Amino acid sequence: MRDWRYFWQITGVNMQGTIVPLLFVLWMAYILLGRIPDCRRAHIVRSLLACLVLIFVLASLGAVCYITGAWNWYHYTGQVLWKYFSLVCEMLFLGFVWRTSPRNCCLAALVIELLCSYGEFLSYLYNYGITYDLSDLAQRRSYFFWMLVIHPLSIILCGLVIHISGMGKVYRQWMEQEKVHKGILCLLAVYPLLYFLLEKKAYETDLTGTYYLILGFLLLVMHLIFVYVVRDREQKQYIMDQQASLQQQTIYIEKMEQIQKELRSFRHDFKNMMAGMYLQAKEGNLDAVQDFIQEMTGDFDRQVGGQLRLLNQLGNVRMLEVKSLFLDKLSRMQQDRISCELEVLNPFEATRMRSTDLCRCLGIFIDNAMDEVRGRENGQISLMISSMDGCTTFRIKNTLYGAVDFGRMEQAGYTTKGTGHGIGLENCRRILAKYDFVFPFTAVQDGYFVQELKIQE
Repeated sequence: MRDWRYFWQITGVNMQGTIVPLLFVLWMAYILLGRIPDCRRAHIVRSLLACLVLIFVLASLGAVCYITGAWNWYHYTGQVLWKYFSLVCEMLFLGFVWRTSPRNCCLAALVIELLCSYGEFLSYLYNYGITYDLSDLAQRRSYFFWMLVIHPLSIILCGLVIHISGMGKVYRQWMEQEKVHKGILCLLAVYPLLYFLLEKKAYETDLTGTYYLILGFLLLVMHLIFVYVVRDREQKQYIMDQQASLQQQTIYIEKMEQIQKELRSFRHDFKNMMAGMYLQAKEGNLDAVQDFIQEMTGDFDRQVGGQLRLLNQLGNVRMLEVKSLFLDKLSRMQQDRISCELEVLNPFEATRMRSTDLCRCLGIFIDNAMDEVRGRENGQISLMISSMDGCTTFRIKNTLYGAVDFGRMEQAGYTTKGTGHGIGLENCRRILAKYDFVFPFTAVQDGYFVQELKIQE
């Protein structure tokens, strides 16, 4: 049992030693999770307070564990439990600040622990072959110098290397996968334990150099596994993008052939139409000539102009996954003879929401709109994308032929289509629940059913 009189002194030293690692956690979390979604002053202040509370909790509980001898429990049990307790605290802190899902917080905390190991390994090389006796004043000063200067500088240097080299991008791409490989997840979960045990063995044996080589090898293997997984995913994504691009080109060619066919048909009748207008103009019937011109331009607009405007609007959709989705849905609407308008107010490049989740939600909304107007007279669908003022808005509007019970729309399985339907909206709600920067909106306006997604960028 150690003396409790040194509790505040130990806590103060622990707080100084906790600040830099926590700043590293925030730095790496920014790289992995992106910027904080809620930048309002109130949330920033609450986040700073939470940061201070976390520093004090870890520092004070660490002092308690040191004084009570919890670090010396059988086979380092206390220190292992402390390592995972710290990880849980980091997960909760990341969830509070970034307002993201528990899955993302868990993965981010584990990946940050791995990245932090690079800096710790570098700082331990400074202590190679050194054993500190904290009862000696000179050695205690050397230990504090290592803990408060060398260790933080090593972590900062590691962070700079990760930031500059693009290693953070590799881990971020892995985290963005919809399904994380269970084997890698398990390895990542036990990694803190493996690293900790090897680190302790390095201090307690004469084979310090060998254990340091094993530590470095473990870090290298973990990194190579992530690189391999990411490269494999990139290759698969590249193949999928190429297939989507070929599909887009095929649809574009079909659209252009259809426009060319309609132009030939219109040109074939153009001479006859002009002959009729010439006789009316010769007789001085200007009203008939005006009506004839309006009718002719209206026919041209219906046959060709609409298709040209549609292709022109699609050109403003620069996000490949969304463009592929729209091309597929527009092609189906044309087959079902559903009238559709597309408006893209500004070039749409990208969004914070994951492309797979965005396409699933938009696909559900468009499918519901198609089901509502299919086979109906004067049925119409309007699609709109707006990107401005740091916000991206998707609006799907369709003619409404029945009543909508908004009070039951939030219930699972609600539908107006009968038994066996209603799964899409429930899936969509489950997807959107993962994002606190995506705001859905549903309304009925002037006989149209409107569904919107607003994404705060």
